[in-house]
Amino acid sequence: MATVFERTALAGMRPANRIIRSATHEGLGDREDFPARLAERYIRLAQGGVGAIITGYAGVSRDGRAWPNMLMIDDDAYVAAYREVTEAVRPHGVPLIMQLAHGGGRTEPAVTGEEAKAPSRHRYKGAGTTARELTEGEIEAIVGAFVRGIIRAWRSGFDGAQLHAAHGYLLAQFLSPALNRRRDRWGGSTDNRFRVVREIVSRARATVGDFPLLVKLSAYDFDDGGMRLEESARLAELCREATVDAIEVSCGNDNWFCVVRSPKVPVEAIVELSPALRGASWLKKKIAALLIPRMFTTYDEQENYNVAAAAAIRAAAGIPVIVVGGIRRLEAIEAIIAAGQADYVSMCRPLVIEPDIVAKMRDGRQAGSRCINCNYCLIGVGANPLKCYYGRLPGKD
Repeated sequence: MATVFERTALAGMRPANRIIRSATHEGLGDREDFPARLAERYIRLAQGGVGAIITGYAGVSRDGRAWPNMLMIDDDAYVAAYREVTEAVRPHGVPLIMQLAHGGGRTEPAVTGEEAKAPSRHRYKGAGTTARELTEGEIEAIVGAFVRGIIRAWRSGFDGAQLHAAHGYLLAQFLSPALNRRRDRWGGSTDNRFRVVREIVSRARATVGDFPLLVKLSAYDFDDGGMRLEESARLAELCREATVDAIEVSCGNDNWFCVVRSPKVPVEAIVELSPALRGASWLKKKIAALLIPRMFTTYDEQENYNVAAAAAIRAAAGIPVIVVGGIRRLEAIEAIIAAGQADYVSMCRPLVIEPDIVAKMRDGRQAGSRCINCNYCLIGVGANPLKCYYGRLPGKD
């Protein structure tokens, strides 16, 4: 029977255990979008016992940059800088996987310098922008940007790459029947909506060969006409057929509190920490504090909320499945692995508050994470390096 703390084989990589650090935007891109202090963060995670590390997302093109402090991989100039990171982490024996992304309709003109673009015209709640429809030529250019990003990750010494096709970013927008209403070869049927991922993987394989390629999928969302499990299970089958090596199962599109659950909307943190409101007047902040609770939906299920979906996708996919979403306790991790609901689990917020939580679980020093799901870390990272706030704003202790 599979156990949590055993060394396994994942697409040729050798994770020391079945707990993976899920991609987490670290806010550590410098003014030229080069990685700053990234190696020390990953070394700390490696020393803390994780089986593998997926990086915070790196943008494949300027028009897909989602944050001012986002990492980028859209130019060959970045390869040497990332090679320094991979070479620093390699002695610790923990596979390092680069996540690649394009913001699509979730980008903002203030960040990219141009209007947001998406598979179909759509207003995105999180960004507050209306994206125009991509042209055929622009889609081809984006496919090429992802392919070049994968090749740069390979050349930089990463052990694998992951395509971010979840959480309402561009590839997820293509996959979603609610967000992709195109009538050409990039839309319509499930196979057509998957075409963008298939093309990226196929074209990259011509250069990188059997370099491990993973995809992060949203198994479901709560959008009208959006992603449902039957659809995502079919997408998982298409991933296998396209030679994707593993799938990470998450949820949600641009509804942020579907992706990362909170017991309540963290109004104070959004007002004080989000880039859009940090420099706002007291009156604008006051109005925002009244409106924000009406703009977001909270969800009762706070832990392990993607496990059932992951089990169904694993049954359909026939390739390794990683599950993320509110995973906090060793008892739950052991049960997920023992029952075959997923091959690996991944965590984000628990490793923000405790980079060594996996070692603590492995050594019997701690049964679960101290994370309280306040989500201040994921709000504050828009303008600051990633850190745990533990539900307290700076200067208000």
